[in-house]
Amino acid sequence: MQNYRVGYIVDGDGEPTAVFTDSAADCRPGRVLVFTRRGEHAEADIAWVRRQQLAEPAAWEALHEYLARRYGQPPGECVQLVIDQDAVPR
Repeated sequence: MQNYRVGYIVDGDGEPTAVFTDSAADCRPGRVLVFTRRGEHAEADIAWVRRQQLAEPAAWEALHEYLARRYGQPPGECVQLVIDQDAVPR
């Protein structure tokens, strides 16, 4: 199983957002892949990510558990999500 780094921010509405920090090569220039419960997957501008606050564990724990289950089992390629708050663009 491949490791894939993820960090968490809180958007302007107070919702936790997962930032897949290793995704830049798979996105348009200057963007990374993010995930929110409301909108699922999307590309986000790195400048926008930088303006958001890093999330505290209490804000992202439930989202991380959900994503770890979702990506840790088939169908599709299984990945191990590794939390790396220091990798979130600042």
